[in-house]
Amino acid sequence: MASLFRKIFPKRFSPYWQKIKENEKLDKDIKYITDLFINSESYKYVSNMWHIINISHYKKILEKGIENYGSGIAQQYFTFTNYEEDYLKKLLNNPEVKKINKNNCNFKVHDGFTLDQSTNYNYLCKLLYEYFKSNNYFEFLKILNDKTYIGFNDPYITLDSINITTDKIVSLLDFEKINNFKEIENNNTILELGAGSGRLSECILSLRNNINYTICDIPPSIYVSYKRLKLAFPQKKISLLININDIDQLTKQIKNNDISFIFPHQLKFIKSNFYNMALAVDCLHEMDKKTLKLYFELISNITENFYFSIWSKTKNWFSGKLFKRTEELVFENGDYPIPIFWKNVFKENLVFPSNQIGLGYKFKK
Repeated sequence: MASLFRKIFPKRFSPYWQKIKENEKLDKDIKYITDLFINSESYKYVSNMWHIINISHYKKILEKGIENYGSGIAQQYFTFTNYEEDYLKKLLNNPEVKKINKNNCNFKVHDGFTLDQSTNYNYLCKLLYEYFKSNNYFEFLKILNDKTYIGFNDPYITLDSINITTDKIVSLLDFEKINNFKEIENNNTILELGAGSGRLSECILSLRNNINYTICDIPPSIYVSYKRLKLAFPQKKISLLININDIDQLTKQIKNNDISFIFPHQLKFIKSNFYNMALAVDCLHEMDKKTLKLYFELISNITENFYFSIWSKTKNWFSGKLFKRTEELVFENGDYPIPIFWKNVFKENLVFPSNQIGLGYKFKK
C-alpha cells in the first residue's frame, strides 16, 4: 500500500523548498536558482526519483554547507564508496593493477565516511591510479587543480606526491572516451547536460582553454557546478542565464560568455546546430522514457554530435506505470528512444564503472 500511495501521490520537491527557502544557511545564489527553477517549465521534467533525491541533497547542504560538498552530497554524484564487482572488471584485469596487494591500500579515514566506506574509496583510488599510469592522458593528472578537486572537503589519497580522487581520474577517462568519438578542440562550442558537480566540465576546460561551454542542469547540481567553476576559472566570464527565454538574447549571451548555465526547458531556445557537440555523462539513465524522448528531440536540433554514458541496465524508481514501481532502462533492449536518423559511431564499456557504456552518435536530419 505504501508503494501504491507513493505512486499516486509522489513526493515533490517544491513543498519542501517552501519550508526551507528562507533559511539563512542558504546563500542568495542557490535561493535565486532554485526559485527560478521551480517556477520554470524545467521543473516538470524532473523524474519522481529525483524529487526525492533533491530533497536529500538540500538537507545535506543545510547540514554541511556547500563548502563540504565532497563529504556531503558527492556520493549522489560520482564519488563511489560502495561498488559491485562488475564495476571493476576492466580495472582488475589490467596487468599493472593485478600487481597490487589489496592489504597495502591506504586506510585513510575521510570526513563523513565510515571506515568501510573510506577503505573502499581508497582502494578504488589506488586501482584507478595504477591502471591510469600507462594511459596517454596520465600527464594531465597534475594539471587538474586541487583547489577545486579536493577543495570542497573531498576525499583523496596521495600517491607518488599526487593527490588522487576518483573524480580526477574518471574525468580524464571520460575526456579520453569523448575524444575517441570526436576530438574536443579549442574554439569548439560544447553543451553538457547534467554536469553534476562540474568535475568533467572543469577537466575539459582545464585542458582546452578556449572553449565556449554551456551547462544545462537543475538545482542543486547547477548551483554546485556554478560555484565550482567560478572558483576554478576566475578569469573566465561565467553567467547564469536561467531567466532568459528569448532565442536571440540567449544566443547573444552564450556567445559573449565563456561558461553559461541554463535550465533544460531553455534548450528549445537554442538555434539549430549551435553546438559542435553535446555531452551527457552519467545522467540520462536517471530520466524516464518520456523525458528522454524530449531531450533527444531537442539535442537533434542543436548539434550533430552527441556523446553520452549510461548504465547498460538500470531501474528508474517510482517512474513506472501506476501499478509498476519502476521503469527499466536496458540499452540493448531498445529502451532508450534513439531517433532513427542517429548513427552510432562509437560504443565502448567504460573503465569504471565497467558496466556503463560510452556511446557516440552523429546525425543529420
